[in-house]
Amino acid sequence: MSTNTTHGTRARPFWYSVGLVVAFNSLFLALVLLKPGTSKQFMIADDVGQALGWLLATLLCFVGLERPWQRTPSRSDSVLTTRAQRWIPVLLALGIFCQFIGQVLYTYCDFNRMIDFPSLADAGYLSTFPFLLVGILLLPTRPISGITRTRVMLDSFMTMIAVVTFSWYFVLGPTMHQGNETVFAKIVGSAYPFFDLVLIFCVLRLSFSLSDPALRPVIRLLSLGLVIIVITDMIYDYQTLQNIYANGLQDIGRPIGYVLLGLAVQALNLAHVRQNIPTRAATDQEVSHDTNIVVSSGWLFLLPYALIPAVFLLAIYTWHTNWRADGIEPLLERGVYLGGIVLIGMVSLRQFFVIRETIFYNRELQRMQQELRVKNQALSEANIQLETQAAQIEGAYKQQLHLNELKDQFLLNVNHELRTPLTAIHGYLELLQEYHGQLDAIRETTFINLAVQGCEELQQLVNNVLDTLRGDFQGKEPQFEVFSVVTVVRESIDLFEPQKRQDYKIAVEIPEDLTVRADRQFVQQILLNLLSNAFKYSPKHTSIVISAQPGDFCTLDGHVHPQVCICVEDAGPGIPSSEIPLLFGKFVRLKRDVVGPVPGTGLGLYICKQLVEAMNGHIWVESQGLAGQGSRFYFTLPSVPQTLIEEQPQDRMLLTKMVSPATTSMTQDEMFFPLVVNDQPAQN
Repeated sequence: MSTNTTHGTRARPFWYSVGLVVAFNSLFLALVLLKPGTSKQFMIADDVGQALGWLLATLLCFVGLERPWQRTPSRSDSVLTTRAQRWIPVLLALGIFCQFIGQVLYTYCDFNRMIDFPSLADAGYLSTFPFLLVGILLLPTRPISGITRTRVMLDSFMTMIAVVTFSWYFVLGPTMHQGNETVFAKIVGSAYPFFDLVLIFCVLRLSFSLSDPALRPVIRLLSLGLVIIVITDMIYDYQTLQNIYANGLQDIGRPIGYVLLGLAVQALNLAHVRQNIPTRAATDQEVSHDTNIVVSSGWLFLLPYALIPAVFLLAIYTWHTNWRADGIEPLLERGVYLGGIVLIGMVSLRQFFVIRETIFYNRELQRMQQELRVKNQALSEANIQLETQAAQIEGAYKQQLHLNELKDQFLLNVNHELRTPLTAIHGYLELLQEYHGQLDAIRETTFINLAVQGCEELQQLVNNVLDTLRGDFQGKEPQFEVFSVVTVVRESIDLFEPQKRQDYKIAVEIPEDLTVRADRQFVQQILLNLLSNAFKYSPKHTSIVISAQPGDFCTLDGHVHPQVCICVEDAGPGIPSSEIPLLFGKFVRLKRDVVGPVPGTGLGLYICKQLVEAMNGHIWVESQGLAGQGSRFYFTLPSVPQTLIEEQPQDRMLLTKMVSPATTSMTQDEMFFPLVVNDQPAQN
């Protein structure tokens, strides 16, 4: 069952009670208007009807009542939080029941024509007020500051002084000055309007400092009921003073007022039960609580000022009556003047506390605004941080997508690269197996060498992939040594198959005395990768130039040092400028190569970058991105003066005669003739 349905089920008895109250008062109104039967019968019926009204009001107080004497854990969201407050419905019910007892006694005395005053009926009537007073004072109020509490008390007192002033002139004063009654009778007669005024004071105090929105219907019903009761009592007292009282229409006021008190108690029971059910609506209502208080209490804030003109007009009326008729009691006149003077003094005092309250709340407002600014600043910083994190997450997500694309492309490339040497190995081995014993020695040796070359290519490819995935290039320390640049370049060129070298015009433009201090294996692998790319991407019979020159270049640490810059230049299709910043990344290939015929894993340039930076060098590329103009790959290595090379021990010298296939007509078998000269044969 939903929460709204539960609340509707719990509120249904209240509306049943409202219907019963309307029906009863309608019947009672018809009774006092029609006045059936004889005068005595109508009088008894009138008295009995009033008694039934009070009995009905008493019964309404127990609808939905939780037993206050049972020990139950208090809830922070409950309307009646203390154990004493849970007795409020019982106290108000006892007060109304005392009124019922007094009416029963009054009906008995009226039926037997016992007209003594005061009587036991007055004891029952007056017993009502202490219970009502305690019950109303126990109603919860909001916690407020001392200045505001003082201002609220002044507002209540100002309202009461104005009401007492009017009551003194019209009811209370004349009642106390009746000449034919005893002092005790005057005290009892004055007690009725006095207690009514005290109850109104309590209701005003609650209205000025009401806290929970759930109690507003309760306060409204209490206020309306007490106002009706007070007005009815004033009419009764005035008619009694003028000796014109008779049972009639004015008698309906008390039953209506007290059944409204009964409905207020039932609404209090219903609010207490509702608050024990936490709901989202209740939370929203609490959020808007302060705003509602400000709006609803505006008329209460102006009420004391509105009563000042009324008291002023009463004072003028009193002075005018005394001047013209000279028949007013001096004590009544002085009471009106005294009430006006006290009211003016309290207005001045109230203004003082209003100013202090305004200053207090202005400071509180400034403090809250400062806290709000701090929280807004913190919120803005948090929002900026969230936006930054969102941007980082978005960037990481895009990077992850890019890496996934690179991974997929890498798997495709590696698959192609692995299948190429495996196919060659498998083909040559299959030929050797199929034509075993039928091939001459030279052809058989050629097939075996080609299969071994395919195995070496496959091993190199697998090593590159594994080293890249494990990060071995970052953790492997270079073994620095001093060597000649041209020697390493020629050795690297020599590692390529002769047919490939015959297809290109290879030019080495490096001084013979140019040396570097670097890792020989690292440099050779860099040259192999760069030359391999030049062979793959350059058209056949085009030039590939390897050059080197010394100079001052900036290293990774930001300082300028003497270094050697080595360049590998080809005549290929070039590299688009938009893709150059990504060229040295892991698994990166140009867009045209992804779907092109040129195989590759996207690891060669990445490996070159890691090796160059490990030797404190720098690598970059220059290209216009135009076909035929090619690309120029540069990398720097630490240079070494020639004097340092001459100081190295010369125990053995290896001389290698390199002949370029582009400038000779030698056969493939006559191309290489290494000559080794050992200056210490004994150590051979």
